[in-house]
Amino acid sequence: MSALDTWRSMVQRCCLFALLAHMLVLPAKAQFESNFIGRECSILEGSWGSEPSLADLEGAARERSLTGVVNLGNDGAWHWVRVELLSSAFGGKHLELATAQLDSVVVMTACNGVVHHREVATGGSGSNVLIDGTYPSFPITEELCQELLMYVGVKSGKQLVLPMRVAPKSQLREWSSRRNVFYAFYAGTMLVMLLYNLVLYFTVEDRSYLLYVLFLIGVAASQLFLAGYQWVLPGWQGSSWLGIRSVHMVGMFSGVTTILFVNRFLDLARKGPTYFKLFNGFMSLYLVAGAFLVAGKLNWAYQVINMVALAALLVVPASIHVKRQGQRSALFLLIAFSFFLLTVVLFAFSQSFGHLTGGLLEQPWIHFAMPVGSIVEVVLLSIALADRINQLKKESAQDREEKLRISELNEQITKQQNEVLERNVLERTEELEERNERLRSALDELKMAQDQLVQSEKLASIGQLTAGIAHELNNPINFVSSSAQSLRRDFEDVLSVLEAFKKLASEGTNVDEAVRSLAQRMDQMDLAFTLKEIEELLNGIDDGTARTSEIVKGLRIFSRMDGDASKDANVNDLLESTLVILRSPLKDEVQLQVDLAPNLPEISCQPGKLNQVLMNLITNAAQATVKAGMPAEDRHVRVRTRQAVVEGATCVQVAVEDNGTGMTEEVKSQIFNPFFTTKEVGEGTGLGLSIVKGILDDHNATLEIQTAPGEGTIFLITFPS
Repeated sequence: MSALDTWRSMVQRCCLFALLAHMLVLPAKAQFESNFIGRECSILEGSWGSEPSLADLEGAARERSLTGVVNLGNDGAWHWVRVELLSSAFGGKHLELATAQLDSVVVMTACNGVVHHREVATGGSGSNVLIDGTYPSFPITEELCQELLMYVGVKSGKQLVLPMRVAPKSQLREWSSRRNVFYAFYAGTMLVMLLYNLVLYFTVEDRSYLLYVLFLIGVAASQLFLAGYQWVLPGWQGSSWLGIRSVHMVGMFSGVTTILFVNRFLDLARKGPTYFKLFNGFMSLYLVAGAFLVAGKLNWAYQVINMVALAALLVVPASIHVKRQGQRSALFLLIAFSFFLLTVVLFAFSQSFGHLTGGLLEQPWIHFAMPVGSIVEVVLLSIALADRINQLKKESAQDREEKLRISELNEQITKQQNEVLERNVLERTEELEERNERLRSALDELKMAQDQLVQSEKLASIGQLTAGIAHELNNPINFVSSSAQSLRRDFEDVLSVLEAFKKLASEGTNVDEAVRSLAQRMDQMDLAFTLKEIEELLNGIDDGTARTSEIVKGLRIFSRMDGDASKDANVNDLLESTLVILRSPLKDEVQLQVDLAPNLPEISCQPGKLNQVLMNLITNAAQATVKAGMPAEDRHVRVRTRQAVVEGATCVQVAVEDNGTGMTEEVKSQIFNPFFTTKEVGEGTGLGLSIVKGILDDHNATLEIQTAPGEGTIFLITFPS
């Protein structure tokens, strides 16, 4: 047995001895603490406050007490009790109010209808009459009176029970001394238990012991404060603010620590979640009690605290519930709380329903049942905690043995599996190498297919470019060809006249007749018109040549092979070169509107790649309008440029806007994914916008999309300048 177990056993034996000593003290005390005079008293009806006149009290209606201990309820008001005494029997003795739960006391002694004296005292020790006792007591006059009456006025923020006794001062002191010995013994026992469990907490480092220590403090303080010993603490005496509220505050502390300890000890969060929620719900009601306490509603606070204390009854079914799950220590908790709850119920019932219990409060042992019950409880709970620790140690040892057995078994299995694994690894390695080879071949094929698709997209752009070039160049070339034929015909006519002049000069014939003949021929030719037509044809040839030169220039800008080299370029120039290519194929498809801002700053870019971006976006916009099914005159594609300031930086923006089908959010989120397309099979590769996004990312440009189904789309590109 370890030193800790030896010490635990010794402390538990001491506590059991203390419990037996307490049980033996009670019969001795019963000989001295009896003779309650409640049946010689009458309860005055009405509200009189703390300073009624003797005439008011004598004229008040009254009801005879049926029990030896007067029960005045819990309403926080002043109550007055009339005590009828015979001076010959009680003269020279003292009237003791054997309770510590009074906040204020006023006693008036009347001899033969005259107020003899008036005494005022407060609850707790330090009575202005019996200073060495715990309960307030008042002397009874020794004068011979035909009618000796004492009127006792009391007020309390708790249950108001008034056990009154008459005895000599020496006997009251003896009772008080015995009572002090009992509670000193009780406090010592609880202190030993507290220190014992506190040491255990630091030894085993189990939080249950810390909560148990707090629970011990709450239980011990509750019993001592109910007995009126709060005066040992500075500032808690008598009718001070803390003194009046001491029982309430300690009751709240005891309730909270009890719930926390039970939750921890029974592990209700895991083994009884329903009880766990109920206990925590009850604990939250202490906030209400605390609010009443601060507001001065002491009796309301006392009622709420007593109501929450009923939650302790749930400990019994909760312990049974956990015991059924195999936790043996829950049985100790069940027995401990059941015994203590029995004493609490007896005491509370005797206070609240004393008139129905046959004078239960008149039995001296009932006042000490709760302290004795609390000692039984803490001893049993200490044993329960020790048993729980032993059970945890046993379970821990079993767990270690089981883990060791499993570890050895795992080691044996591991050796066997290693051999199998080595064979499997060799086989799998060969399979993986074969699969890797197949995967590499498949990857190469996929890369080739992807390159072919990208090349196909480029070829599609080149095909569109070629068609545009052919159409654009065909118009000025046809015009030049037609003009050249007309010019050749006119030139032949002029040449025939010139040859006639040349022949006339060489033959030496009659000049006048020849000139007239040439003049007639020139009139027939309309030489002036011919010369004018020649001039117009030459101008047409010049226009056609210039138009062809413009197309070639645009083609050179569009198809410039820049590689990855960047250079400064004007976005308007790039758009114009792109529109030169697209104007012809789009002429009969959409209404193209171009709005280019003047004096745009140049941007650093790869012009050839940006032309590909612009061409792709404009073509897609046109196709979206065609897909919408509108007449050609209602299809609109608008291209705009502008200089803007975004987040304090100057930039160049290009917007491509159409009134086509628009896009849903689902489609919008996927349009930049490679191979995603909304076109019919064979109409597109799904790489166009993916390539566009890659080129713009390379240029540090942003692309914003504004779209909605049926409302068209706007692609807004922002280039840093």
